[in-house]
Formats: sequence, structure tokens, C-alpha cells
Amino acid sequence: MKRGKQRSHILKAYWQDAWLLLRQFHHSLIAFTALILLGSTWLKLFYSEKNLDFSEAVYATLMLIFLNPTLDFPHSSLARPVFFLVPIVGVGIFTEAIIRFGILLFAKSYREEEWQKVMASTYRNHTIIVGIGRIGYRVAEELLNAGEEIVAVTLIDGEESNYLVRNLRDKGVPVIVGDARRTEVLKDAQIEHARCLLICTGNDLTNLEIALAAREVNLNLRIVIRLFSDVLAERAQKFLGVQVALSTSAIAAPAMVAATIHQTLAHAFYVGEHLFHVAEINLDEKSPLVGLTVGELEHRHSVSVILIRRPNGDLVHHPPPDLTLQDSETLVLIGTPEQIASLRI
Repeated sequence: MKRGKQRSHILKAYWQDAWLLLRQFHHSLIAFTALILLGSTWLKLFYSEKNLDFSEAVYATLMLIFLNPTLDFPHSSLARPVFFLVPIVGVGIFTEAIIRFGILLFAKSYREEEWQKVMASTYRNHTIIVGIGRIGYRVAEELLNAGEEIVAVTLIDGEESNYLVRNLRDKGVPVIVGDARRTEVLKDAQIEHARCLLICTGNDLTNLEIALAAREVNLNLRIVIRLFSDVLAERAQKFLGVQVALSTSAIAAPAMVAATIHQTLAHAFYVGEHLFHVAEINLDEKSPLVGLTVGELEHRHSVSVILIRRPNGDLVHHPPPDLTLQDSETLVLIGTPEQIASLRI
């Protein structure tokens, strides 16, 4: 399914790119058409060896351009210039245009940044990621694994960011290089048709500017913004129409504290003002949890069991209440710090 979508985007992009290139070559097309009309009119008026109607004159002119004349060389000095000038001028216009068109259409490396914009123009109801650093790149990978369609916008400020951008493009993700604070750059990423905007740069002020610029273009856009300041994160949600503002310190601090206090804790997160821990517990024959059912464990400690990993690697998502916990299984559960601590593991 993912490959099918990618192939569809590429086909649409080639079609749109070809149309855009044709518009860029309108001067050559006009010159070529004018040459045919002028040559045809000249032959009709001054070619005396045969009485030509206009369609025959057009055909004869085209054959002259491709160096395959269908008419005998004229005796009239007025008609002779056509036999010399039309092939020379026509072959020059045609050859230059075709070669340039082919190079621009198929050799994308010559105009890679334009091609990225054309690819992005085929996306609808997608997610835009701004800022392809280490966090932005990892977010992009996770969204791709989840089957989401994404377009990235970033500034390249070093070898590392250039490497990350190249990797994303190799995965088929359109990456537009530009300053996302500029409305035209966001429009290149199809912000009007996007479903969600993820802002991951390392500068709070820049992130807020990008959020405001995006909101002006798309009032229904879901905006998720990374901020270092807890105060800015709270105010962004209240006053700027940002659905989710994630403070880096608010995310990292509880996870680091949790990992320090309990070896079993794998993660920590906030829901509003409430802190929750994710614990990963390896059961052995001495564990007091072995022999309990999932329902008994959840009732005694007010935790939620979300996953059990069997010894053979099989995963049981949202296990039923009557499932018995066994030796050598790995248990993943969620609860408040107090609820996790009550397990005494």
C-alpha cells in the first residue's frame, strides 16, 4: 500500500512537472509554430513548380525542418530561401528545445529543489514536519513506519542536516529547503491541504513564528510544536491556536527521574498536569506477580496492562482480564508513580 501511494505521487509529479516545463518552453513553441506558418505561407505564395494548398505547404515545411523534403528544389529565387532557412532555423529550435526538455524532465539532479516542490504538490491530507534535525528526523521515521504521508521543510546548516535530508529524500519524502517562517515556503509544502504541522526546530521564537504563519494560511490545521520553555508551551496552547505544545524539559525530566528511581521504568509522560509512568517488568519464578490474572493485577494496584511479550517473542496487546501471568514473560503497564511503586518490584 505504501509503495502504491509513493508510485502514485511520482506519476502525478512527473505529469505536473512535464506541464510546468512545457509552460517554460512556450517561447520555443511559439518560435517553432511561427516558423511553420511563415514557411508554409511563403511556399504557398512563391513555389511555382506545383500549386500547393495550405495543408500541403505545412506538410512540406515540416519535412524541410526534419531534412526530408517532399518538394523539388524550386527555380524561383523567391522560394529558394525557404529551402535553406527553414531547415537550419527549425532544426536549431527543435533540437535545443527537445534536448533541454529531456534533461530537465529526467535528470532531476539538475533541478532537485524544483522537483521536491513538484513532488510535494501531489500531497493532500498529509503531515508537514519543520526542522530536520535529530528529533525531526526521528519523528519522520516513526510517522513513515506508521504509514503516514509526510512532507518536510528545513534549513540545511551543516553536514549532519544535509545527510539527514538526503536520507529522507532517499525514502521518498519530499524535503523542501527553505525558511518555514515564510508563507511561500509553507505553501510549497502544501500547507493549505495539510492535516497536521509538526514544528521541531531548536528555537522557541522561530517555532512560534512558524505556527503563526501556518495558522494564517490554514485555520483548521492541527499544530504540534516543540518548545523548551514550559511557560511558552502553556501559552501557545491557550492563545495561539496550537493544539499540542510539548516542552522538551517537561518530557525529558520525568523520564530521567523515573529511570533513576526505578529500573523497570521505560518512559514517563504527562496527561494535562498528571504524570504517568510506563513500566517494563520481566517476570521470573520468584516474582509475586506470577500466577495472578491481568484483571487481579489491575484491580489490586490500579494500573493498566497494555502489553505482554511471550518468551517466544509473541506480543499480546491489551490482554484480557482472565489471562494468567506466567514466568519468563515481559509485562508492560501504565500507572501513576504511586501505583507503579505499589508493585514493589
